Amino acid sequence: MSTKAESTVDEIVTDRLSLNEDAFDDGTRFKEDLDAESLDIVEVAEAIEATVGVHVPDDDLEDLATVGDLKAYVAERAD
Repeated sequence: MSTKAESTVDEIVTDRLSLNEDAFDDGTRFKEDLDAESLDIVEVAEAIEATVGVHVPDDDLEDLATVGDLKAYVAERAD
């Protein structure tokens, strides 16, 4: 997995969900562990698209339960 993609996703999650970087890891679940609402997750996806250029469709977003799932998704599709 791309280190750049990983760190970018970490930065976006930290910023958009107002967290410390040590508050989550790859196994952290957005809804259950971070109490992220659907709108929060959509904002994370929009920031990823704006920053990395990877579009995350809503259908795919529903399947990305953890931070690690999102990192893997972005790394696979990043240029």
